[in-house]
Amino acid sequence: MAQSIYTVRLGIDRITPTALVEKGRNNVTMLTGNVAFATPTPTLPAITAGCDALDAANQAFDFNGGKLERQTRDKRFAELLDLIRELAGYVQAHCNNDKDLILSTGFDTRRRSEPLGPLPAPPNVRVRVSPFPRTLKVQWGGVRGRSIYVLEMTAIDPLDPAGWKVKLEGSKNRYEITGLNSNTVYTFRVTALGAAGASPVSDIASAKAA
Repeated sequence: MAQSIYTVRLGIDRITPTALVEKGRNNVTMLTGNVAFATPTPTLPAITAGCDALDAANQAFDFNGGKLERQTRDKRFAELLDLIRELAGYVQAHCNNDKDLILSTGFDTRRRSEPLGPLPAPPNVRVRVSPFPRTLKVQWGGVRGRSIYVLEMTAIDPLDPAGWKVKLEGSKNRYEITGLNSNTVYTFRVTALGAAGASPVSDIASAKAA
């Protein structure tokens, strides 16, 4: 049966650097002390730092107008966009289809009617050894209708539930893990979260960190 569900509307189409900074700062203000979203991902300090970096780069470009300043501004703009998109995924996953909760974060809403069916498990989880020491790269196939992915990792027997720890809650379907122990086998699994709840856990994938 089709039900009305509320989704986060980013509102970033054709947005200017100045407006994006204002948007990010508003998200930080609205989420500070917001008990419904106690552990924002990315963190509020990370979003504030992204806003500060874009604001400074934008002012430098306005003052000098040079090629280097433009490149720096565009890079900071893309970085803040990624942070805002990831934050929107976090809000979507934790809003319980509540319009007022979404609005309380500084995001707007979009309503649509669609079947609320279960999500499939993320497919094709794979791990690659990075050229950099003590680093692994994890990637998996996308899941339509998901809000965020939850990536878990263990360094012991995958059948032991005590070893699994969350490494990522985000909208991207890839992640680079650094600072691992050399000559240690790490195993990964992924769950997708959406309006209908959590998907089954994916198949596992393992690799040894160099």
